Parts: sequence; structure tokens; C-alpha cells
Amino acid sequence: MEARGQPKPTRRQFLKALGAGSALALSAPLLAACGQPAAPAPTATAATTPAAAAAPTTAPAAVPTATAAPTTAAAEPTATAAPVEATPTAAASAAGQVKEVPRSKTLIVMWQGQNGKYIDWDLWNPFAVGATHQTGANQIFEPLAYYSAFADKTYMWLAEDYEYSSDYKELTVKTRKGVSWSDGQPFSARDVAFTFNTLKELGSKVIWGTETQMYVDSVNATDDNTVVFKFKVPAPRFFDFVTYKYDIGVYIAPKHIYEGKDWTSFKNFDVARGWPVTTGPWTVAAASPESKTLDRREEWWAVKQGLVPRMPAMERILWVPLADETAAAQAMIRNEVDHTHTKVELAKQAVDENPKVTTHSGREAPYGYTDWWPLSLYVNCSKKPFDDKDVRWALSYYINREQIIEVGYSGYGSTWPLPMPSYPPLRPYVDAV
Repeated sequence: MEARGQPKPTRRQFLKALGAGSALALSAPLLAACGQPAAPAPTATAATTPAAAAAPTTAPAAVPTATAAPTTAAAEPTATAAPVEATPTAAASAAGQVKEVPRSKTLIVMWQGQNGKYIDWDLWNPFAVGATHQTGANQIFEPLAYYSAFADKTYMWLAEDYEYSSDYKELTVKTRKGVSWSDGQPFSARDVAFTFNTLKELGSKVIWGTETQMYVDSVNATDDNTVVFKFKVPAPRFFDFVTYKYDIGVYIAPKHIYEGKDWTSFKNFDVARGWPVTTGPWTVAAASPESKTLDRREEWWAVKQGLVPRMPAMERILWVPLADETAAAQAMIRNEVDHTHTKVELAKQAVDENPKVTTHSGREAPYGYTDWWPLSLYVNCSKKPFDDKDVRWALSYYINREQIIEVGYSGYGSTWPLPMPSYPPLRPYVDAV
């Protein structure tokens, strides 16, 4: 059953407390226009466990979310008030003081964290186990393509085109010309080949290694803009797998930085050396357990090539860890943060008390988005008593989904017949069930 209109940052805790599952979420994402002076910010107190990031999440409409203006969300939400300016870290100080950026040009995003801190603040290698893509890496690294679940459309990005062989055992990808890494080195098909050959070699030691190893036989760059994948078996959905959708996809590693490094331990963080290098519009200016600061670069290839009309309007993205959801809602009301999530009741309060606050559903209920991951209860069908279909049916009949919506989510959300979201491309199949 799907929690339509609700994200799900505390899914496991809710299901555990409930004793029987459903498909609902506890929080509603919020957005607010920045530009007003910030009041003194409350400090972080308690941490909220973020949603698991093991499968797809939220799709960009047409261009990477990094291109959003200050009044728009840049990625998935979260919460805690924080200072207007990031505090320079030791690494940032080694490269020079972090520049001053006005509040009106700073997008403050409250998202994830543990006990009010970022424990991964110096981990900018998205392939290392334990890395999270939702607090900055998805603004630094770009994929071959983006997919919009609502438009049901793929937007080519670092790749311009791709073609399968008739038996789907070979895939040829044409990479985009004129793309450079932030240190001036050209991006090419050789970066793509290097990325997937390394993932194939490392397998389960790194993120996306197992999936790559399962299908890929070899990857070769035949020239600077052509890369050929050969598969062990027909793989007609491999390009879909690497495409960035919801909030996951396979990033491309810069060969000139990653070559010779141990991907299982390499952190890819050195502000003085310009690491991590990026093909995107953002660079890491500072990072610490208290915040991550991404500053806008001077130029971006996507603007030069006309894929986006201009550079992002904001000059800085400041990520601060989520702590107390009530404090987060109050920070939204006071215009101290621009993007977060909190409980439905608190989201409604923020909308009611601040005319600049909006949500994925606008300023009306259900104050959330259609989740790609409907909250569901899964059982191990190979274990007794769940190997008996009648037990599984009994469990399903036992769960009062409408009551869960009413009590657990203040009436916001809806049931859904399949463990898949109600995105437009899927509705014909759901209607046929």
C-alpha cells in the first residue's frame, strides 16, 4: 500500500512499533523562499534516522536538481536550524577562508545526519560502502542520463546517445563532447570505461559493484567519445540501471583522480587540491560534522551547451544535519532554512504560519510527494510460517490500512494495490491488476 503524498524517513521504526506493516510515511517535505534575514538558529539536539538509500528515490524534472533557484528544493529533504554561514573547517582553511555569501544567495538544506552531526562529512567518494548520495554527492557527480518518472522521459546528460545490439548483449554509448572536470581535465569515454571496469573488478566491495559485475563482461573506450559495453547475458535495461532516477544512479569517476586509488577507502576529499573534482556546477568549499558547504562554480558546461539556460541562481548550498523535527518546522517558519522535512502536523503548521513555505503538493494537503518506495511489509517466504500463503493472506487481512493512515498519518495518504508507486507510466499496469 502506498503512502501517496508522504515521504518516509522513519519507516523501519514505525513498522517495528506497529508490529504489522503498511505503506505509509511520517514526514512531509517543506520548501521556503530564502531571502529574509535569518533569526538566531536553534542548535541541533536529537537525530532522526534517515530513510534507507538502497533503491531509487526522487526524479529531477528535466535538469539536475542542482539547477534549482533559491526557492526550489535541491534534493530530498530533512531538518535542523543552522547558522547562515558555514564555519570553515581545517581542510577549508588550508585552502583559504570560505568566502562570504549573503543569505539571499544561500540555499540551506536540512537533511540526514546522526545525532545532529554528519559522520560522513569527509567522505566524497560515492562508491565507498557507507557513503550517502543525499547530502552533496548528488550535486557534485553527474550521470550519463536522467530519468523523470512523472514525464516518463530520459534526458541525456554526460552521454548524448546510446544503442543496443539486436541481441542486447552489447551497448554502445556516445559521450558528450566539450565536457570538462572542474580541474580542467577533459571528461571522456575513457572515464566511463574506467568507472565500470573498476566496478566490475571490485564487485561487492563497492556500491554498484555487484550489479555491474553480474552483467558486464568488458567495457572499452574505442575513442574519446565512444564506449562499448559487452554483457555476459542480454541486458536490455542496463542503461536504465545506470541512469539517475528518483535519487540514485551510477556516477562517473574521474579516471585521472581515481586511477591507482583503493576505492574501498579513498575519501576523495581535499579542498586545497580541489577534490572532489566535478562536472557539475558546484564545488565543495568546506565540510565538517556540523555542515557541508557547496559553492557555485564560475562556469558549467551544461550552460555553454544550452542544456540549461543559466547558472543556478543561488551561490551556495549549505547542508546541515537533521535533529529535532519541531525545531526544523520552527526554523522554516522563521525563514532560517529553505528545505527540510517534518511530520505532517508540523508541515501544516509551517504552511499556515509562513506564506513563503510550500511543499511538493503546494500549500494544500497532503503536504508531501508521491513516494517511489511505498511503505510495505515484506516477509521471508522461505521461512515458516510465512512459507504458507494462507498465513500471508491472514497477515494482509489483519492490517487495517485505513486506520494506519488515519492514526499514523493524520488522514493523509492513500492505499495502493502494489508495492510500486502511482507514477503515470505505471498506472496502466496497476489498473490492469
